[in-house]
Amino acid sequence: MPDRQALTPKARVFFALWPDTGERAALAEVSRRVQHRCAGRLTRAETLHLTLVFLGDIARSRLPDLIQAAGDVQARGFVIDFDRIACWRHNHVAYLGPRHAPAALFDLVARLEHGLNAAGVAFDKRSYSPHITLVRRADCAAVPEEILVQPISWKAGEFVLVESMLAPSGAAYSTLGRFALEGNEVRSPRV
Repeated sequence: MPDRQALTPKARVFFALWPDTGERAALAEVSRRVQHRCAGRLTRAETLHLTLVFLGDIARSRLPDLIQAAGDVQARGFVIDFDRIACWRHNHVAYLGPRHAPAALFDLVARLEHGLNAAGVAFDKRSYSPHITLVRRADCAAVPEEILVQPISWKAGEFVLVESMLAPSGAAYSTLGRFALEGNEVRSPRV
């Protein structure tokens, strides 16, 4: 039986930081507490991530260009503390973010965007606002302007290229490539 994914001419992709098992468990616990407070649709634990650059739909033939551009990025690893829960009223998304994001995170995003620009790859060029989506369709009135929480420290040693596919249970993600930060070993990309 042919792989339906491979037959689709376009892939919906983004670059992200992906939590390890311990970070994911801590994020999932915060997500459940936030959903208890503001209702809405909980983000599944296995899909929690921090988007770096969103590209959207791109021709599969361009995936090697993305992998090459990401592989050329040289940036150091860092630790980011997620310690602030807030809610965007315009789209009803409750999220976890850092009060003080490290400069190295913004440097990584800038270097990745620069590489994508040089490769002629289009991407979402909004101002970067680091956040992890916890709950969609949240009742933002139930979340004060900002709630400070015990920080979840996340050590960023790599970033990933991820494909998002629609599934009956919501978005399903597949990792297409992994890219080391600060000398961590790179795992081979899949394409």
